[in-house]
Amino acid sequence: MKVLIVINNLDSGGAQKSLVSFLKALEEDGGFADYSIDLLLGEKKGIFLQDIPKQVNIIDTPKYFKWMNCEVHELNIIKDFSLYGIIGKVLYIIKKKIGRNSKYGRSEFWLTWRNIIPTNDKQYDIAIAYMDGWPNYYVTEKVNAKKKVLWVHNEYQKLGYYKELDKRCYENSDRMITISEKCRASLIEAFPECIEKITVLENITLASDIMRKANRGCAPEFERNKEKMKLLSVGRLVEQKAFDLAIRTANELRKRNISFIWLILGEGPDRAKLEKLISEYQLENYVFLLGVRENPYAYMNACDIFVQTSIFEGKSIVIDEAKLLSKPIVITNYKTAKDTIKNRINGIIVSMDENSVADGIEEFINNCDFKNKVVDYLKANCHGNESELNKYIDVMF
Repeated sequence: MKVLIVINNLDSGGAQKSLVSFLKALEEDGGFADYSIDLLLGEKKGIFLQDIPKQVNIIDTPKYFKWMNCEVHELNIIKDFSLYGIIGKVLYIIKKKIGRNSKYGRSEFWLTWRNIIPTNDKQYDIAIAYMDGWPNYYVTEKVNAKKKVLWVHNEYQKLGYYKELDKRCYENSDRMITISEKCRASLIEAFPECIEKITVLENITLASDIMRKANRGCAPEFERNKEKMKLLSVGRLVEQKAFDLAIRTANELRKRNISFIWLILGEGPDRAKLEKLISEYQLENYVFLLGVRENPYAYMNACDIFVQTSIFEGKSIVIDEAKLLSKPIVITNYKTAKDTIKNRINGIIVSMDENSVADGIEEFINNCDFKNKVVDYLKANCHGNESELNKYIDVMF
């Protein structure tokens, strides 16, 4: 069976991690004997590239895709020359400048490129868009496949796409997959006519892989600050993750005379804004933006408390991983938080303000009995879910 999987890149995002876990679980199960899988990346980059099983054929990214997905300063005009790519990039830059409040939202990107990107001539049995946005549009409009499967990794209404375009896109698919019941409800609210197509698949958490990496690596920044409370957050530096709230919380913790170090792993467009905020609060010795780390599990394993300050999530893979490593967790009360944490049983859910987040952190610090109760629960109840693989195969293939 010939399968095409399309995703933006293999950077350190939740969708990328979900894909890698699925492919590795398929490898461990011997599933590649039944499937010939091509993987098409918008950008052939990311820390998860090395984790893709060798049985997967990573297609050379067409040059026009590089122009579609890369910033101009990242391109080599001669080496990456593509007439389609240059035309598309110029058109998109112009549209961004003259249509900043376009009704098409994030879909404007594909509406610019759709007439430039050629059709994929290869015939597939199944085509899977593993991330919302242009991969969904590309699979439904440009790929020849008997079955088309589309993923949405978040609450649809939070994503900012043009509903009318997505309606046509989803109607031309055979299956829509999301990652939690609340995300499914969100899709059904927007597209009730697609209710029979929409399925929930939990992110696969490979316990053996995570434990091996957690025990193999080191976290030198934590090692140098053993006497302090070690806090950790992981995620892209984007508005959704609300790391500005993490920084304001750090300021509140300092006011309370708590000795701590807070590491944030991830990269993104908000770095400069967050660095400025750290400087304004004079937290340079407390909060550190470390960028992407090849082995975040070593840091997760070494932290005392894991903190997530997001505004919204689908179903956070990183929280599942922190639970697997039996870490005390503090998360904000975004809409799907209760899909991930049972409040005061396997973590703490708090309001989205610095005092509440600081209160949650401080409770784990000061109430050892409560902290130990949570950790014991995690050790007894949080394991990998490799068995979810069979459901993936049934739904997607």
